[in-house]
Amino acid sequence: MMFKKFLDNVSNALGITSNKIRDLIKESNQYINAIEQVTREIKKTVTALKSYAETETPSLGQAIGSLASTFEIIDTESTAKVKRLREEYIAPLNDLLTGLEKLQTEQDEAHKASKEVEKAEKHLSKANAKPKEKLKPNEVENAEADLKAAKETYTKEENDVKVATEDFNKAKLESMQKILKNMVDIETIFHKKILDSVATVKVKAEAIKVEEEAKI
Repeated sequence: MMFKKFLDNVSNALGITSNKIRDLIKESNQYINAIEQVTREIKKTVTALKSYAETETPSLGQAIGSLASTFEIIDTESTAKVKRLREEYIAPLNDLLTGLEKLQTEQDEAHKASKEVEKAEKHLSKANAKPKEKLKPNEVENAEADLKAAKETYTKEENDVKVATEDFNKAKLESMQKILKNMVDIETIFHKKILDSVATVKVKAEAIKVEEEAKI
């Protein structure tokens, strides 16, 4: 059957998509976990920088303090970044997987309907091949009715799968479009705030009074 071939092709394609999305979620979660690990280490760096700044000359102390503030901003923004990544990146990917599972359920029903048509066709063929004296009352008529009902169910399931597949494809494209935009927004905001803070560190570093504060 042409529809069976269609089902097999769609099933294979969606199976590949499902595996790729699962891999993407797995690797992305490792990236997010790595950010959290760095954030934990940054806190130690901030403490060390502030402690060192207290022992240095005024201008150098201010520059080191500015760097400590930058690391604090990295800490704060990384936490916000992780939260947004989980809500606006990982969550939509998980929703896609849920959509795939629903579509695969539709496909399973369609496969069952296809099998029922084949079964009904064989039953009718077998009935037609029997000698009249061996036929049960209304056996051929019943087999024909079963085949008709099976084909009607099959047609409905065929339409349901096509509609569900197109709906999923549209949802997938819209979701991935939104996910990509979210990623750009998340990373842009994060890096802009860090760069703004780093620029302040540069100004403080250039203001260090090397000659004046080097004197005993």
